[in-house]
Amino acid sequence: MMWSWKLIYEDETFNLFCDIDNVAGSEEFDNGIFPSADCYRPLPEKIVLWVSIGIKDKSVLKDYVERRKQSGLSFEGYNDFSHTLGVVEFDAENRLYRVIPAVDLDTRDQQLGTSSLLDGKKASLLKGIKSDWSKIESPRTSKAIKSLYHFFYTPASLSA
Repeated sequence: MMWSWKLIYEDETFNLFCDIDNVAGSEEFDNGIFPSADCYRPLPEKIVLWVSIGIKDKSVLKDYVERRKQSGLSFEGYNDFSHTLGVVEFDAENRLYRVIPAVDLDTRDQQLGTSSLLDGKKASLLKGIKSDWSKIESPRTSKAIKSLYHFFYTPASLSA
């Protein structure tokens, strides 16, 4: 699979990149069917996007490593942590999203372990980003999620 990463959001805490060439409807994603980049068509109401989340704030990264230790998860190599690779699902009809982190990678893009960045049992290390279905328009939703949503669903496309 080829990647085409685009920076969608960045602040002092983290950055969010999206692979803009590998966007699939959630039904297609569930069935393992991915249209080619040459297949242009309107976005379905439900989509799945590959994202990369990089932690820039060293105190957030330190807290993440500490949580992994406390949970009994591996933290070996996390001093070279670069980013978490995962997916974001959008339900445009109901204006919902969820983020599903998959794997943590180091600066050489080597796998460190299964990501626990968004542990639903504890307060999110990245404010306003949740792994359970949540409202996009909530004032507590991260600007990163809203920016990603509006990159794919412009106000004009939502009213059509």
